[in-house]
Amino acid sequence: MNNLARLDDRRQITTPSATPSLPPTIASTLADNRFRSTPWNAADAMFSIVSSEERRQVVEGARVYRASLAPCHRDWLKKRLSSMAMAHGHEKDPDRAAAWLQETGRLLWDLPHDVLAYAIDEAIKRSEHGFMPAVGQIRAIADPMVATRREETYRLEAMAMVIEGRSRPDQSARPWERVVADVAPEDDRIPASDIAAFNRNMRKFGMAMRCRADGSTFNLEPGAADPTIDGDDR
Repeated sequence: MNNLARLDDRRQITTPSATPSLPPTIASTLADNRFRSTPWNAADAMFSIVSSEERRQVVEGARVYRASLAPCHRDWLKKRLSSMAMAHGHEKDPDRAAAWLQETGRLLWDLPHDVLAYAIDEAIKRSEHGFMPAVGQIRAIADPMVATRREETYRLEAMAMVIEGRSRPDQSARPWERVVADVAPEDDRIPASDIAAFNRNMRKFGMAMRCRADGSTFNLEPGAADPTIDGDDR
C-alpha cells in the first residue's frame, strides 16, 4: 500500500460524522428549568419559539438529532479497532486478536459514530501504562453522551409535533384545542385555567397574541374571530 492510500485509510478511520448542533436560542429551550418544580414540557418550551425561522430550525433539528442516533458504520469501527490494536495492543496471538476485535466491535456497534469516535480517543488518553482501554471504559464516556442526546431528540420531536399540528383524534374539540397527546403527560402541561387567564388578559389589553391549549402561541389576524373565546367570555 502506498503512502497516499495509507493517508486516505487513516482519514476514514479518524474522521467522525458531524455532531449535531442547534442555535443557542433553540438549545436553551431543551434544558430543564431549574427555577420551576414542574418537569420540562413542550408547551413551556414553545413560548420562546416565535419566528417561522426558529420553528423551521426546531423541525429540522429534530430530524438531524434523530439521524445522529444511528449506530456507527461497522466497517469504520472495524478499521478503528484494528488501528487501535496495532498501535496499543500487546496481543501477539492472531486468533485471540481476532476474537478481541469481534467481541469489542459487538459491544460497541450500537453507539453513534461521532460519540464513539470521541469516547475511544478519550479512553485512550486516560488509559495508563499504554494499555488499550476496555469496553467498559469507552462506554463510561459514551453512554452519558448518548443519554443526553436521546433526551434532546425526544424534546425536539415533541416541539416539532406541536409546530406541525399533529394532534390526537378528538374530533369533538375545536381545532385549537386538539393538543398533542405525545408531547407530555397531561399533568405536565400548562393548566387550562392559566391559559384561559392569559388569553383574557391579552383581550383586555387589546393584544393580538393568544395561547393554544398545547401551550404554543399565535397572533390573531386583523378582523379574524377569536377561537379562544368561550361562551362565558362573549
